Amino acid sequence: MPIGGGTRAVVTGAGSGLGRAFARVLASRGAVVVVADVREDTARETAREVGSLGAEAHVVVCDVTRTDDVARLAAQASTLAGEVDLLVNNAGIGAAGEVGVAGLDTWRRAIDVNLCGVIHGCHYFVPRMRARGRGHVLNVASAAAIAAAPGMGAYNVTKAGVVALSETLAAEAARDGVGVTVLMPGFFPTNIVHDTVGPLEDGKRRLAETMMQRSRYSADDVARLALRAVERGKLYALPHGEIRWLWRVKRAAPRTYARLVAALERRGVFSQA
Repeated sequence: MPIGGGTRAVVTGAGSGLGRAFARVLASRGAVVVVADVREDTARETAREVGSLGAEAHVVVCDVTRTDDVARLAAQASTLAGEVDLLVNNAGIGAAGEVGVAGLDTWRRAIDVNLCGVIHGCHYFVPRMRARGRGHVLNVASAAAIAAAPGMGAYNVTKAGVVALSETLAAEAARDGVGVTVLMPGFFPTNIVHDTVGPLEDGKRRLAETMMQRSRYSADDVARLALRAVERGKLYALPHGEIRWLWRVKRAAPRTYARLVAALERRGVFSQA
């Protein structure tokens, strides 16, 4: 799907991080951007950035865990900007803790935001797209869906669920002219460590922060590469080269990969900074 002047896009979790980057990149191409976030103040900051780039922006306060909010977002986006061409299901949080150690409240919160938030977006926006015979959905997952690193069970599971949802929707909606892309980025500078629920060990926190600082990708880079995948009609967007290799290795030798990850965890590799 081409993205340019007149494209009408909705971005959830657009108040900061990757969501704000998506809004900026879309604005730089002349798209009309509906900035959706649970926090009105940060959403308005993003909208000001979009406006400074000469693009049209609209703010809708939305908690993606609430079905009423997402239904209202779909209705308001249509009224404010016109029928939506691109939905970016970006809102998400980090979730830490080993299985059986992280509390069930951590699991529920991660599932509500990371998985149900994407489900809600698809539920309320996709039927409109299918009825029009065009549109695209970009779901933000993570390399965690592939890597399944220890100590991040709830996060890994929810992001893997987003991948499965995207694959299913791609098959279902293709006959009606609706495309689907799922983004699985690796590390890049973002606020996700600070937005993590559950018991995140100091070593794993330091490791994540170090990996983000060393990344050669910015949030804007990831957003641009993801939107390029949308324009090319790709189902999978893996901007980081090392993640593409990891994906190939895991698909080719899943049992060996699982044994390797377990061995690295025993050696404390995932807790080193």
